Amino acid sequence: MKTPFLLTAIAAVTAGLALCGVSAEEPAELKNLALHKPYTLSPPPNYSYSTDPEDATQLTDGVRTEGHFWTQKTTIGWGGGATKLLTIDLGAVQPIAGVSFSTAAGVAEVEWPAELFVFVSDDKQGWYLAGDLVDLSAETSLPPKEGYATHVFRTTSLKTHGRYVQLAATPTGSYLFVDEVEVYRGDDAWLQRPLPGASLASVEDHLATERFNSLIKAQLRLDLAAVRHDVEAPGLAAAQQEEFARQIEGLSKRITGMPLVPREGFRAVLPMTELEREVFRLQAAVWRAQGKPALRVWKTHRWDPLDPSQEPAGEAPPTLEVRTMANEYRADVLNLTNAAETDSTVRVRLEGLPGGTNPSYAHVHEVLCVGTRRFVAVSAALPLAQKDGDDYVVTVPAGMTKQLWFSFHPTAVEPGEHEGRVVLRGPADAPAAVEFRLHVYPLRFPDETTLLLGGWDYTDGNGGRGVTPQNREAFIAHLREHFVNTPWASGAAMPLGEYSEAGDLTKDPDTARFDEWVGRWPGAKCYLVFNAFGDWGNTTTTFAGSEAGTELFDKKVASWIRFWAQHLRDLKLSPKQLGLLLFDEPHSEEQFRVLTAFAKAISGTEPEVVLWVDPQPGDNATCLEALSAMDVLVPFRKQWLRSDEWFAKLFLDQQTQGRELGFYSCDGPARRFDPFSYYLLQEWHCFTIGGKWAQFWSFGDTSGADVWNEYATDGPGPFTPLYLDDAGVTGSKYMEAIREGAEDFEYLIMLRDRVAAAGQTVSPALTRAKELLATASDRAQAGETRDNYTWDQEKDEV
Repeated sequence: MKTPFLLTAIAAVTAGLALCGVSAEEPAELKNLALHKPYTLSPPPNYSYSTDPEDATQLTDGVRTEGHFWTQKTTIGWGGGATKLLTIDLGAVQPIAGVSFSTAAGVAEVEWPAELFVFVSDDKQGWYLAGDLVDLSAETSLPPKEGYATHVFRTTSLKTHGRYVQLAATPTGSYLFVDEVEVYRGDDAWLQRPLPGASLASVEDHLATERFNSLIKAQLRLDLAAVRHDVEAPGLAAAQQEEFARQIEGLSKRITGMPLVPREGFRAVLPMTELEREVFRLQAAVWRAQGKPALRVWKTHRWDPLDPSQEPAGEAPPTLEVRTMANEYRADVLNLTNAAETDSTVRVRLEGLPGGTNPSYAHVHEVLCVGTRRFVAVSAALPLAQKDGDDYVVTVPAGMTKQLWFSFHPTAVEPGEHEGRVVLRGPADAPAAVEFRLHVYPLRFPDETTLLLGGWDYTDGNGGRGVTPQNREAFIAHLREHFVNTPWASGAAMPLGEYSEAGDLTKDPDTARFDEWVGRWPGAKCYLVFNAFGDWGNTTTTFAGSEAGTELFDKKVASWIRFWAQHLRDLKLSPKQLGLLLFDEPHSEEQFRVLTAFAKAISGTEPEVVLWVDPQPGDNATCLEALSAMDVLVPFRKQWLRSDEWFAKLFLDQQTQGRELGFYSCDGPARRFDPFSYYLLQEWHCFTIGGKWAQFWSFGDTSGADVWNEYATDGPGPFTPLYLDDAGVTGSKYMEAIREGAEDFEYLIMLRDRVAAAGQTVSPALTRAKELLATASDRAQAGETRDNYTWDQEKDEV
């Protein structure tokens, strides 16, 4: 058996040997050709605690850092995830036996390098790849799995030559540190050797392909590490262990030497390659040798992470259970683990529930396991399972676990407890039946939810980021099905118009884009527009050429908002249904000053228009006037969780003065996050503070990434909780968590309203209800530690 141990082992398996760390040994007496040689660094070091003028010489001065690595001036450091190029000039063409890179990691979000590619060149015109130092170093040592440590990535097996040695170092996270790089002299005979591989005119293009392939290799090594974990566990004879160890070693070498996979058209859905299929087939063979059945049916909590070859932790038969009101959405999951020699096609149907076989209010999704750039592969994508007659049909690859997601939306089912079963038919096994209980309460969930839910979808115009004309209709439909009721438009939907020198509106703004957008979202509770007069790094102090705080500025802004408020009325909408985000994440005194000027001009003219802001103040004084001029304050939830008491008090005080509160989150990439902690619990936390708004950056932001192939991208995203591509939308556990959170929020609102309606009534039921209302939100969040909401943190989901 194994649990999701892989999530905590990712840094230790970049090479695919044993999971235990092996101390690096100093090489035999080899001459360090790089000692006191000049070098260049691109980009320049930028980590303030270690950066100093001596960074220009410290990399090759022969001096190692003493003390905590990244707080010492003898260390060179960077913040930011881009690849760093370290190029050493040896002065003349030299025979090269090896290279070393001395670093540290293990705490404070500092991780071991993802890649350390070594290039050599005689003339800096053509570069030749000598190898990946992360891979080569793993032949003799691995960095420790946990805790702060220093480590030297080292190889002495290059047998090449060159005057210039370039290391392309890519961080796993956001930081990279190094205190010394060495280049070891080899045999003079190697000077006559041809340089390895093809000459590279563009190291950057090659790095992109190599980086892409290294991420594929890292996942394959994680898969292989899981096989090794099972082989080393009790239960196999020594001869079996030896044979499996031999096969593991062979696969490990093949992973290291695997041909480059082209980036174009690749889908990182496991199994991704034929070699990965072989790894999983070996996993299945180990299971069979351990006497495990061909198909195991079991369950976990729907929000728990699921490794590609995870096994059940016990033998108890699974039972599925869903508790729901009519008209809401709830779900449960079932896992299928395949130990057969080949992939298994499993036919699935729901029987015995009201409505007959596979009733219309029930749907079965298969959960795809998709590779990610900054995390292990995650089982989160939820395409509908294919139908064949009365059956859903899913394929479970040999050696893998496939999860099924059962979603229910009963609208006309009689209240009560209904018993049914999930019937599973594999290719050879007798049908298996899993008990299913559907509890429908004698209550109806409202068609519209109270929570004001949104996520910067920018569905105006032709869209942007990940929203396209081809997927926009399906995207909006998916959001509406998940209770999104506050759509977003870009500032282009509310142009300024033209003004005379006296400040009079002389040409009305074009309303076509705004009208088209509103038409796509009939019945929305609030139409939010990011007017983009300022953002984190930018402050616009003028409107249509007039400086903030002047009479002309006030007159123009008043004319502008008067026009748009009347336009809302012409559309049979209320101005209170329009929300303006004038500045995004204001945090400086100047930004708060200008924001206040805009707010006063708008609210003095059209007070019903909602002034909405997502502030990130650094203190509780410079922002006060601006916050007091707003209608809705939606602070960054991470800042709330991390800050001292003053931060929460600042906003709660504003709430007592009439401002509405909520939370927004904008961390990424989204695939790292526990759907329960990051998405669902934000809505519980919102209720805790008496808030009304929950917003997420961003439902449509793929950050230019292919959501099915993150390996081929360099950006910080994707941020979207969906699997959004040019053609359409695939649901996800993240979006299901957002929907369940909105439903939970509504439960709490309904309970609060019923308790209030009971007045002074005394009854045991009312006492329990009051206790639940007072404690439920804190209990739901009890397992959380500040903003530590990545999916590898153990949680007690409720």
